[in-house]
Amino acid sequence: MNHHKSQVQYFFSIFLVILVLCPHLLIAQEKIEFKAFGHMPESIDDSLYHDLNKAKDINAKLSALSHIADAYLRHGNADSVLYYVQNISELIVRSNNGDSLSYRLNTYRLAGDAKFMKGLQDEALKLYIDGLSIAKNNIDSNEVSLLNLGLAKVYLQRREYHEARLLLSQILVTKVTGETMAKANFYLGQIAFQQNDLQRAKVYFNDAKSILDNTNDQKPALEIDLSLGRLLEKENDNDKALSIYANVIEKTLHNKYYDTYTEAVLDYGRLCTKLERYEVAEMTLAMAYTNAIQWNRLEIQKEIINSLRLTYQAKGDYENAYNLMTHYVSVSDEITKQQNSEAIRELEVKYQTLKKENQIFELKEQQLAKQSEIERQKTIKRAFLYGFLVVLIPIVALLFVYYQKLQAQSKLNTQEKELNSQKIASLLNEQELNLTKASLKAQQNERRRIAEQLHDSIGGNLAGIKLQLANSEPTAHFNTTIIEQVNETYELVRDISHNLVPKKFVQNAFVLLLEEYIEKIKSNSALNVSFSAYPEDKINNLPEPLKIALYQIIQELFTNTIKHANATTIEIHLSLLEGVLQLLYEDDGIGFETTKLKKGIGLQNIESRLRQLAANIVLDSALQRGTAITIEIPLKKNP
Repeated sequence: MNHHKSQVQYFFSIFLVILVLCPHLLIAQEKIEFKAFGHMPESIDDSLYHDLNKAKDINAKLSALSHIADAYLRHGNADSVLYYVQNISELIVRSNNGDSLSYRLNTYRLAGDAKFMKGLQDEALKLYIDGLSIAKNNIDSNEVSLLNLGLAKVYLQRREYHEARLLLSQILVTKVTGETMAKANFYLGQIAFQQNDLQRAKVYFNDAKSILDNTNDQKPALEIDLSLGRLLEKENDNDKALSIYANVIEKTLHNKYYDTYTEAVLDYGRLCTKLERYEVAEMTLAMAYTNAIQWNRLEIQKEIINSLRLTYQAKGDYENAYNLMTHYVSVSDEITKQQNSEAIRELEVKYQTLKKENQIFELKEQQLAKQSEIERQKTIKRAFLYGFLVVLIPIVALLFVYYQKLQAQSKLNTQEKELNSQKIASLLNEQELNLTKASLKAQQNERRRIAEQLHDSIGGNLAGIKLQLANSEPTAHFNTTIIEQVNETYELVRDISHNLVPKKFVQNAFVLLLEEYIEKIKSNSALNVSFSAYPEDKINNLPEPLKIALYQIIQELFTNTIKHANATTIEIHLSLLEGVLQLLYEDDGIGFETTKLKKGIGLQNIESRLRQLAANIVLDSALQRGTAITIEIPLKKNP
């Protein structure tokens, strides 16, 4: 593994040297200027610092610091945002300003956005929830809506679409600024896009852009253009998408929106790979990676590495693709290490509880108001009600009888539901029993067939040979007869052994068998599966027992993903390097906590096969971050 890391570091060091010597690159074919930054570029207007120096009172200083932090956020410098948020928080504590709630909410929002920009979703979630917990009943303020907007971004990134949609819909009916309203529409469009509802996504994106026509900030509009380009790419309008990416690259670089600029360069390079323009893709993606390192953007580093890996894989350079996959796994590990999932989950539960308590408090207030109104009405109408008591008594009696009937009917419905549940459980158990019986019966039939063959053919031949050997004198004719019977017995044994070995592993190329199996999975599900094997000829020539075990392991992995992971994409890479057969299996499903994993039958079967092969398995997973499984099989121990 250290050998692979050194290769990756060497690979990127070459790019860094080129990009330091040529920080501006104009690709003639593209007519676009790409830029790599060897330092943190200055992007903040000096007037903001002058305002801070001229500030006399606490509120003026807080306002100036907030404007500087917002400017750094707009230009994609997350570390500087966190630095100024710390200054604002310390100033609030020192001043003990009782009117600083708005600034406190703003610090949580700014810090959350900066953490989200760095790819630390769990830390961002904690900051947004902390901010909402001190907002109390200020549910109509724009600061609270921005915190809810940040929370919706995290849920969207985690593919918890229902929770994200609820928060965004709430923002749309709240009194907020035009930019906040536009962002809510934009993220609703992102939800529709990720759910492949392209028409609805286009409507939301255009609504957001029309709202932004009345604002001065160009960055949200450019982010929407970038999403529209991705939408066109998904509709296979690649030329128009490429033109939009180029336009966003030019404008974001001019306006110093460096985070959006890096994302646009990534999209441009990724589409160039799709269009088989590999040299352009390789250079643009390397520049994007350099900038992502400069700004410590771990999540986008991961996306760029994966795009570069796919570029090398498309070029047939499997060794560099394999090295980049190793680096991809290490960046994923780094992101996971920086999260604190357990604490975040507890905080999220507290946040949901607080929301419910606030809702209960509001309902109690409404009930008190209604109760007061009812008491007032009772005081006015009590004299009239006494006159109708005689009429009401029989009505109450009828209502009581009706209530008793409803109770009896409800009890009957409950009993019927329980009975139906028992019937369904009984049918399921019966079906499972039938399947088990059928499996056992098939095994018994196969064993009986083999036993009959052994008894009727081979057993009879061996008995005849034994009898002849015991009762005959050796002659030429005798020897010939014995040899013929021995040959016949050998052929029978050979036929039986061939029937026990799956013919498809003998007659077909192993890589082709895997591709056919994967095509069946893709045709019967909505999964997007990619598969690569290198080198194919060596993998096709693996020993038959190893190919059968490997095929069954991949089947088990697919079964687990389909049943439990709720994934949309699966990537499988099979490589044979330096006497080690490596299987890398990754999905983008809901993931799991490796420390709390309960091994089912499928995983136990996999581990049992791997023990027979003296192989190693590494599970890498976290909640809402998918699963990566690496299996390494040493071939020297499996001749």
